[in-house]
Amino acid sequence: MKQSSSRAIFLTLILALGLYSCRNNQNPVTKVNGISIPNILPKDTSSGTAGEQLNIRTSFDKAIKDLQTNAENPKPYLELAAAYILEGRISGNGGYYSNAALSVLDNLMKSETSTADQKFQALSLKSAVLLNMHQFKEAYDAANEGLKLAQYNAGIWGALVDADVELGHYADAVQAADKMMSIRPDLRSYSRVSYLRQLYGDIPGAISAMKMATESNVPSYEATEWARVQLADLYLRSGNVDSARLLYRYSLVYRPNYPQAEMGMARADAAQKQYDGAIEHARKAIKTMPEAAFIAYMADLYEWKGDTKKAAEVRADVLRLLKEAADNEPKDALVKHNNARELAIAYLDSKDYENAQRYAKIDYDMRPDNMDANELMAWIAYLKGDFAGAKSYAEKTLITNTKNATTLYKAGIIFAAAGDKQRGDSLQQKGLSIMPYIDPTILNVKK
Repeated sequence: MKQSSSRAIFLTLILALGLYSCRNNQNPVTKVNGISIPNILPKDTSSGTAGEQLNIRTSFDKAIKDLQTNAENPKPYLELAAAYILEGRISGNGGYYSNAALSVLDNLMKSETSTADQKFQALSLKSAVLLNMHQFKEAYDAANEGLKLAQYNAGIWGALVDADVELGHYADAVQAADKMMSIRPDLRSYSRVSYLRQLYGDIPGAISAMKMATESNVPSYEATEWARVQLADLYLRSGNVDSARLLYRYSLVYRPNYPQAEMGMARADAAQKQYDGAIEHARKAIKTMPEAAFIAYMADLYEWKGDTKKAAEVRADVLRLLKEAADNEPKDALVKHNNARELAIAYLDSKDYENAQRYAKIDYDMRPDNMDANELMAWIAYLKGDFAGAKSYAEKTLITNTKNATTLYKAGIIFAAAGDKQRGDSLQQKGLSIMPYIDPTILNVKK
């Protein structure tokens, strides 16, 4: 493909992200007895299956009809919130649908006719929405408030698992996952157990649990294919590219154009330095769901391919669009997306370490015990030449005996730079033994 044609396609994708982010400003509503109910937005991408779209539309229409029949009935608010959450997950338009869900859940919580069970369900859904918007402490509080109303619901324990993980309360997350499994061992439970086992370095156990997650649900459903991609990612991070690639392909058979699987294929191609193929898969994913993280990864692919100019152009656009998306969020939004981490990574990719550190610190201050927050702070400090500071953060990334190759390799670089060469070399070798195709940007870093 000619460079001009490639650039034109890329600009179309960037434009799509800009329009996609700005959709949060749209707020068409259906009025029901004086109450504004946010509508399901027209689709402008190919995300989701026809069956899913029919189910979402049917649920929405039924809830509206039920409210028109009986405005005092709070149950339709739960149905609306569930439809919004699913549509947000499928479309990637989390800002609009998270606020839509919170608006109807607030109506339920205010209703004098809401039962204790309905309020519990509302809190469970509210916690999921807040997690999606990276409001982790608020999600944790909502989950615990829900637990005061009901102890024997797997969903609320799952929300608590997620909140505990994001806040770095890993031991508490394990206990909550055990409780969730005892109530209902299903895809949601198995996938959380898998992630916790991964955090604690039990990769075979993580693979086993994610296999059960995949097998416990219907193929082609978004949740099932999400789990299949997670399973493939586990194989990829363990150095088994072929098994990972096979699972990504299965997912694309069951759910054509699934963006998560397309990105998985991009990662598998990149691991084997097949950068043209990786870029094509990333482009397909972005066409369906133009997430900033997907486009940022495509910038990495261009850099690894050797096209540093195009990589820089992509990164500049991603940074601009992230800032614009934050600035354009409605002032009266019930919840705003916490994008501090995304901005920190975008500035880091652009080698603006001062701003990267500023935003990473915002994320870190929200969850100082979280391993990912500490890893980001450690790497930025290292790149700025603060080896002692980097080491103090890096120590916290190793507290669970992780087998994440990238985490180990980064920590090894940092420890060696801070004067502990023996431990640093050992960690680097351990990382490479787990997954030899670590991010070339990290492998090639020079200090």
